[in-house]
Amino acid sequence: MKNRSKSHPYHYFEEKNLIQRLIDIGVPLGMFFFYFQFYNFGQFTPKEMVKTTGLLAVALLSLTLLIGPACRFFSALDVLKAHRKFWGVLSFFIALIHGILVYIFYANYNLAKLFNPASPKYYGLLAGLASLAILLTVTLTSNQKALNALNPKTWKMIQSTAFIALIFAVLHFYLVESVNGVLVIKRVVGQITFGFASFVIVFRILTSLFPRNR
Repeated sequence: MKNRSKSHPYHYFEEKNLIQRLIDIGVPLGMFFFYFQFYNFGQFTPKEMVKTTGLLAVALLSLTLLIGPACRFFSALDVLKAHRKFWGVLSFFIALIHGILVYIFYANYNLAKLFNPASPKYYGLLAGLASLAILLTVTLTSNQKALNALNPKTWKMIQSTAFIALIFAVLHFYLVESVNGVLVIKRVVGQITFGFASFVIVFRILTSLFPRNR
């Protein structure tokens, strides 16, 4: 089994040194404190934490998905590939926490209230749920057992759906923050996050049009 995993074309599990592990944890923590200080302004309230977890999940997933195409143009960024799995999986758990907080503080434990077709946020919530479901599938297959069990093309296809999850996450962001069909993001940090995620989507699409170096 060990030899099989090493020969797998998408093998990316490796032993990390201390610096790599610190980067794994340090970047998400740094992003959290950034949002906590400059979006929440240090307020630890249910409403602000719902916003913070949502923004952090989108930003971390965007960063994770930016690494691959960016490395095609800047080989010096190849060192960041070692962190994609950890950051990608972590973005799912942060998004899950975001969903749980919405369920608790906005829906008051009432799913019928949360997914009410009459609500102006209904389609935005469905988009968020779709994103979370896709990320769950990606996360469940982000392990050595799944890597060895699945056909390489199938495994790669599943992992690639994280890009679709980001599209749904941005759509969720747009629909939830829109007022009468107009996107309203009052805080600059929120605008930056939405712009960054949108940029990553466009960049990945454009990058896919360029032939890969053989």
